[in-house]
Amino acid sequence: MDFKVKTEQRVAWGDMDAFGHVNNVVYLRYFESARVKYFDDIPELAGFQGAEIPVLANVSCSFKKPVVYPDTLTMHVGVTKLGHASLQMSCQMISPKVGLAAVAECTIVLIDVNKGHSVRVPNVWRAAIEKIEEKTF
Repeated sequence: MDFKVKTEQRVAWGDMDAFGHVNNVVYLRYFESARVKYFDDIPELAGFQGAEIPVLANVSCSFKKPVVYPDTLTMHVGVTKLGHASLQMSCQMISPKVGLAAVAECTIVLIDVNKGHSVRVPNVWRAAIEKIEEKTF
Protein backbone atom coordinates (compact mmCIF):
# COMPACT_ATOMS: atom_id res chain seq x y z
CA MET A 1 0.00 0.00 0.00
CA ASP A 2 1.16 3.50 -0.79
CA PHE A 3 0.62 5.29 2.52
CA LYS A 4 -0.22 8.98 2.19
CA VAL A 5 -0.03 9.84 5.90
CA LYS A 6 3.13 9.41 7.95
CA THR A 7 3.90 10.52 11.47
CA GLU A 8 6.82 10.11 13.85
CA GLN A 9 6.57 8.35 17.19
CA ARG A 10 9.39 8.64 19.73
CA VAL A 11 9.99 5.62 21.91
CA ALA A 12 10.13 6.56 25.59
CA TRP A 13 12.21 4.68 28.17
CA GLY A 14 9.01 3.89 30.08
CA ASP A 15 7.50 2.17 27.01
CA MET A 16 9.77 -0.82 27.56
CA ASP A 17 8.81 -3.80 29.68
CA ALA A 18 10.71 -6.27 31.87
CA PHE A 19 11.95 -8.08 28.75
CA GLY A 20 13.82 -4.98 27.57
CA HIS A 21 11.70 -4.12 24.54
CA VAL A 22 8.62 -1.99 23.87
CA ASN A 23 5.59 -3.69 25.41
CA ASN A 24 2.97 -5.08 23.03
CA VAL A 25 0.25 -2.83 24.49
CA VAL A 26 2.39 0.22 23.69
CA TYR A 27 2.48 -0.81 20.02
CA LEU A 28 -1.32 -0.53 20.01
CA ARG A 29 -1.10 2.92 21.61
CA TYR A 30 1.35 4.01 18.93
CA PHE A 31 -1.07 2.78 16.27
CA GLU A 32 -3.92 4.60 18.01
CA SER A 33 -1.94 7.85 17.93
CA ALA A 34 -1.29 7.39 14.21
CA ARG A 35 -5.00 6.76 13.50
CA VAL A 36 -6.03 9.84 15.47
CA LYS A 37 -3.41 11.95 13.66
CA TYR A 38 -4.82 10.79 10.33
CA PHE A 39 -8.22 12.22 11.25
CA ASP A 40 -6.86 15.30 13.05
CA ASP A 41 -5.18 16.36 9.82
CA ILE A 42 -8.60 16.54 8.11
CA PRO A 43 -10.31 19.79 9.19
CA GLU A 44 -13.77 18.33 8.50
CA LEU A 45 -13.08 15.40 10.82
CA ALA A 46 -10.83 16.85 13.53
CA GLY A 47 -12.15 16.50 17.04
CA PHE A 48 -15.06 14.21 16.15
CA GLN A 49 -17.62 16.76 17.27
CA GLY A 50 -21.31 15.95 17.23
CA ALA A 51 -23.37 12.84 17.76
CA GLU A 52 -21.62 10.76 15.10
CA ILE A 53 -18.30 9.37 16.24
CA PRO A 54 -15.89 6.68 15.04
CA VAL A 55 -15.56 3.63 17.29
CA LEU A 56 -12.87 0.99 17.04
CA ALA A 57 -14.69 -2.29 16.33
CA ASN A 58 -11.74 -4.57 15.65
CA VAL A 59 -7.95 -4.37 15.75
CA SER A 60 -5.19 -6.83 14.98
CA CYS A 61 -1.45 -6.45 15.19
CA SER A 62 1.35 -8.56 13.73
CA PHE A 63 4.58 -8.04 15.63
CA LYS A 64 7.54 -8.40 13.26
CA LYS A 65 10.59 -7.23 15.23
CA PRO A 66 11.16 -5.89 18.75
CA VAL A 67 11.69 -2.16 19.24
CA VAL A 68 13.87 -0.76 22.03
CA TYR A 69 14.69 2.65 23.48
CA PRO A 70 15.98 4.91 22.04
CA ASP A 71 14.24 4.95 18.68
CA THR A 72 12.03 7.17 16.57
CA LEU A 73 9.47 5.25 14.56
CA THR A 74 7.74 6.30 11.38
CA MET A 75 4.08 5.36 11.44
CA HIS A 76 2.52 4.90 7.99
CA VAL A 77 -1.28 4.95 8.11
CA GLY A 78 -4.08 4.85 5.58
CA VAL A 79 -7.65 3.88 4.83
CA THR A 80 -7.77 0.64 2.82
CA LYS A 81 -11.54 0.19 2.57
CA LEU A 82 -14.41 2.64 2.96
CA GLY A 83 -17.85 1.08 3.36
CA HIS A 84 -21.28 2.50 4.04
CA ALA A 85 -20.95 2.64 7.85
CA SER A 86 -17.37 1.56 8.47
CA LEU A 87 -13.82 1.89 7.26
CA GLN A 88 -10.72 -0.23 7.45
CA MET A 89 -7.31 1.20 8.20
CA SER A 90 -3.82 -0.20 7.92
CA CYS A 91 -0.74 1.02 9.74
CA GLN A 92 2.92 0.08 9.51
CA MET A 93 5.52 0.82 12.16
CA ILE A 94 8.97 1.38 10.66
CA SER A 95 12.13 1.66 12.76
CA PRO A 96 15.37 3.00 11.27
CA LYS A 97 17.13 0.39 13.41
CA VAL A 98 15.16 -2.79 12.62
CA GLY A 99 12.95 -1.93 9.64
CA LEU A 100 9.34 -3.10 9.65
CA ALA A 101 8.53 -3.63 13.34
CA ALA A 102 4.76 -4.22 13.24
CA VAL A 103 1.65 -4.04 11.08
CA ALA A 104 -1.83 -3.26 12.39
CA GLU A 105 -5.26 -3.50 10.76
CA CYS A 106 -8.47 -2.15 12.22
CA THR A 107 -12.13 -1.65 11.49
CA ILE A 108 -13.79 1.57 12.59
CA VAL A 109 -17.56 1.89 12.72
CA LEU A 110 -19.33 5.23 12.74
CA ILE A 111 -22.06 5.35 15.40
CA ASP A 112 -24.65 7.83 16.55
CA VAL A 113 -24.12 8.12 20.31
CA ASN A 114 -27.67 9.34 20.88
CA LYS A 115 -29.31 6.47 18.99
CA GLY A 116 -26.77 3.81 19.88
CA HIS A 117 -26.34 2.30 16.42
CA SER A 118 -24.20 2.60 13.33
CA VAL A 119 -24.77 5.33 10.76
CA ARG A 120 -23.59 5.94 7.22
CA VAL A 121 -20.22 7.56 6.67
CA PRO A 122 -21.10 11.19 5.83
CA ASN A 123 -20.25 12.39 2.33
CA VAL A 124 -17.94 15.06 3.76
CA TRP A 125 -15.90 12.31 5.48
CA ARG A 126 -15.87 10.17 2.35
CA ALA A 127 -14.72 13.10 0.18
CA ALA A 128 -11.96 14.06 2.64
CA ILE A 129 -10.66 10.48 2.91
CA GLU A 130 -10.77 9.97 -0.86
CA LYS A 131 -8.83 13.20 -1.32
CA ILE A 132 -6.09 12.04 1.06
CA GLU A 133 -5.94 8.52 -0.37
CA GLU A 134 -6.10 9.87 -3.93
CA LYS A 135 -8.68 7.26 -4.95
CA THR A 136 -12.40 6.58 -5.00
CA PHE A 137 -13.74 3.84 -2.77
